[in-house]
Amino acid sequence: MEKRVIFAFILSFAVLYAFRALYSPSAPTETPSDVQTPTPVPPTKSLAPPNPPAEKSEVLAASTKELRAEKAEEFEVDTPLYTATFSNVGGVLKSYKLKAYSDDKGHPLELIDQSAGSKVGWPLAVTTGDKTLDEELSSAPFVGRKDGDLLSFEKAANGLHMREVFQFDRENYEFALQVAVAKDGKNIPSYISWRGGVGDQSLPENQRTDPAKKNAVYQTDSAYKRVNLRSLKDQEQDFTTIRAGVEDQYFLGMFLFPDSPAPIKVRKQEYPAPDAKTSVLTLSVAASVPEGRAIRIYVGPKHRDWLSKADPQLANIIDYGWFEFIARPLVFCLLWIHSYIGNFGWAIILLTIALNVVLFPLRLKQQVSMLKMQKIQPHMRRLQDQYKKLKATDPRREQVQREMMNLYKEHGVNPMGGCLPLLLQMPLLFGFYSALSYSIELRRAPWMLWVKDLSQPDYIIQVGSYSIPVLAILMAISMFVQQKLTPTTNVDPAQAKMMMIMPLMFTFMFWSQSSGLVLYWLTSNLIGIIQQVFINKYWSPHAEAKLGARTRPKEASGS
Repeated sequence: MEKRVIFAFILSFAVLYAFRALYSPSAPTETPSDVQTPTPVPPTKSLAPPNPPAEKSEVLAASTKELRAEKAEEFEVDTPLYTATFSNVGGVLKSYKLKAYSDDKGHPLELIDQSAGSKVGWPLAVTTGDKTLDEELSSAPFVGRKDGDLLSFEKAANGLHMREVFQFDRENYEFALQVAVAKDGKNIPSYISWRGGVGDQSLPENQRTDPAKKNAVYQTDSAYKRVNLRSLKDQEQDFTTIRAGVEDQYFLGMFLFPDSPAPIKVRKQEYPAPDAKTSVLTLSVAASVPEGRAIRIYVGPKHRDWLSKADPQLANIIDYGWFEFIARPLVFCLLWIHSYIGNFGWAIILLTIALNVVLFPLRLKQQVSMLKMQKIQPHMRRLQDQYKKLKATDPRREQVQREMMNLYKEHGVNPMGGCLPLLLQMPLLFGFYSALSYSIELRRAPWMLWVKDLSQPDYIIQVGSYSIPVLAILMAISMFVQQKLTPTTNVDPAQAKMMMIMPLMFTFMFWSQSSGLVLYWLTSNLIGIIQQVFINKYWSPHAEAKLGARTRPKEASGS
């Protein structure tokens, strides 16, 4: 979860309760798109990791003769899940398109940033740390050979010999890669570099290049740690791990080492863009692995089924943030409801209704507490006035405090009764935020009418150069109505007007959030309005007065 969103919510509720604490009676003291193509269900069987066709000693067997291609070529590997395009110049990956995920035009989704690749280099480039050797490896075309699901690139010239061997898995988003580099007959250490990041290239440029959603990720023990692009300085960072890669919000490029941990390097690269410099991640992993083994590479969606199929521990890379213990059950419930109705928008609405029904006792307790506070308002103001006249050292302050506590006890009022139930709902709100923000199932999932993609804001109104999300405006209106219906212990008109700022604050926070999250909050507000009308009808002072008026004649006639 993005920390800035959590901070914004906490700040908003802090403002809300600061007003309540300062201006309501309390005990005296001196000191808050288009429809996505459905994700195919992976087969239930577990496939063994693909093995390279040759051992490392065989890969370098032809180092005594000159071997190079006459021209640059591209080789396309087509599987039921993806289409990968490789260049024989450096043996790099230039395109990787997912067939089960579409861009805004309905075409297979591209994960490789073409602009970054042309500026800083392409994924899977091989480097040695020697500038002269690296220039030679990246410039001259290799001899490429393709045989079914096998693809190899080889070059031998001036005593330098290199070969890459790929084997592709047709039943998952992964392939195996074995690399060997030799100079004058001696193997030399080499690295495989993933340059330019990875991610959804159909997004608008400001979202596609947003550093807040670009991470290098690596495993430590059973947990995954992240290095955000925004936090990276110019200095390179080194780690040792058995799993490492780069990611964006929904997609992942991950190196899976066969046995023991390997060193990795993470750094930031910049290239000029039309408006300003753009930063991208580069992650390099050691290519040296045990004889006859290969590094496996997963490039695909952060979808639990596919990740688990590639590596049982890889599914844990989906990070729902601090409130994961709430987000995961919410995702499960959302997917379960969707399996019956087939629309994530209505699934969000039904799940929100169910959650609000469960939380209704808390809401009722909160509102009843506030109504009781309204009833004792005159007494509290009298005590407040008495408290204000007393000096800080006056012993009668304790007497005033005792009177207030007796007043609370006499009328059954808990001073925190209006706050605690709402605070208990906060983790649920954050959990829902995480569930909707990091579940790839919602990518390009439509609801109805103008809401075509629940993972993005519903910008459909243009005012000059500004885009206005309709759901966020409807949410602000619903918050305003709900606030007008909600009883408050604050009777100062000036402070009541200040409280009206809250809908504006929330509108600002939700302005650029996904329409799925805004739909959840809007639905929750609408349910809250219905519940508030019900509460006001049966628990408000006006309702109690009417009930008292009806019972008094009966008591009189009985006497």
